[in-house]
Amino acid sequence: MRARLAQVAFGLTAVAGCEDLDPMRVQARDGAFVANPYFADARAMRPRVPGTVAREWYFQEAAYARRGSPDGGWVEVERLPVPFTRDTLREGRAHFETWCAPCHGMLGDGQSIVAKNMGERQPPSLYGEAHSHPEHGGEGPVDAGEGARPVPPGWEALPHPPGFYYSVITGGYGLMPSYADALTPEARWKVVAWLRVLAYSQRAPLSAAPEDARDELMRAPVEGAP
Repeated sequence: MRARLAQVAFGLTAVAGCEDLDPMRVQARDGAFVANPYFADARAMRPRVPGTVAREWYFQEAAYARRGSPDGGWVEVERLPVPFTRDTLREGRAHFETWCAPCHGMLGDGQSIVAKNMGERQPPSLYGEAHSHPEHGGEGPVDAGEGARPVPPGWEALPHPPGFYYSVITGGYGLMPSYADALTPEARWKVVAWLRVLAYSQRAPLSAAPEDARDELMRAPVEGAP
């Protein structure tokens, strides 16, 4: 019995000792942001090979956008990759107010404290006359208020195809960084869905509102309220 226990103990000790002999476990490696004279630029952290795309990123994105499509792979409403429901809009609004509103404003009109303090270039409004879509020409309803050109419901309320906004959130645009790490593909489309509602709500004709809500809408708006 003692002999058998001794053999077992010896075997366990040998196995534990073999772990230290594994070259893949004990080999030297560089830490982040340290120098390494082996490379020409003396940096241990190597840059990504140009033109390569992480396989995991492709499988995460593929269900929500077609590769090579300049508008992000989605123009028609029927191709909406997320259900257009109240829950979708509620989540899209929450994401928009968290990640987009600090620069673009709660209404998406470019009015925010952060924007006013950005000296190099202020974030633009995401809709409006300055971003009129070429296909928005023509006369609109006459009850939108003085100086306002109303837009029809649907995606025509936005000056760009929906996929454009998805692509900008994904890859960034100008001084705006990518938010792909903060928002999943599904969350990005929900932000786009909310942006459509937000843009239309700010430029919709009064006749589009229910009758019992028109009197309230005619009152002086509260600053910053959608």
